[in-house]
Amino acid sequence: MIISLIIILLLFPLSVQAVDIKYAGCVTIQENLLKDSRTVFEKKTGYSIGLSGGGAGAGIKAVLSGLVDIAGVSRPLRPDEIKEGLVQYTVGYTAVAVVVNRDLKIDNLSIKQLKDIFSGKINNWKELGAQDMPIKVVIPSRGYASRDEAERIIMEKERFVNDAIITPEQTLCETVDTTPGAIGIVDMSLLDARRVKVVKLEGLLPEKKNIKSGIYRMVIPINLVTKGEARGILKEFIDFMLSPEGQAIVEKKFIGVK
Repeated sequence: MIISLIIILLLFPLSVQAVDIKYAGCVTIQENLLKDSRTVFEKKTGYSIGLSGGGAGAGIKAVLSGLVDIAGVSRPLRPDEIKEGLVQYTVGYTAVAVVVNRDLKIDNLSIKQLKDIFSGKINNWKELGAQDMPIKVVIPSRGYASRDEAERIIMEKERFVNDAIITPEQTLCETVDTTPGAIGIVDMSLLDARRVKVVKLEGLLPEKKNIKSGIYRMVIPINLVTKGEARGILKEFIDFMLSPEGQAIVEKKFIGVK
């Protein structure tokens, strides 16, 4: 536990110690939501917010230890985390898109087909009625919510194929675009539709109506997590995120809850 806390302290800059609200956790939430939210909230209230990344796991540990006030977590809390007193506030949603190289003649895949592709059981597109071309699997680096969601929904207990191309999610669409026969998974907030083709999953695209209704299989909640119920300034910030003004910021990159 002591070693974990030392690592967390090294991850978070000292500048976050002199602010009214300290955030750590999911980098995607930090970059695509909290930076804009901070600017508006600080101007509106006069409070200051310090931001650090580290990933969802590190953010949760930092909240539990009291190092930060709010963690950004792009998944539901686990039962053991709830037992420790953590409370999640869902302020938006995103989804994991399945993307392929634009030259591929494939438009729809099932969960079973994706599992066979990502595990290496299917290794040529001709097995799925497309071109005679080797499949190149592209996945985000560890720590990204899209990879975690794909492991949970698609892979179950299977592992990704050994020769998968692993890349930061910010450059995944570029990698799929420049790699013949490539298929990958990417958070909708980082999707570059100019470079890749989005494939239907079980006949559904990751569109707003399918995400909000829950019928699209790989939906990721955007959660702000506190230790115990949010009170005082923390409640004020979460209320702001759920207000029309805050939801307008969410909608820039994600799907709002209202």
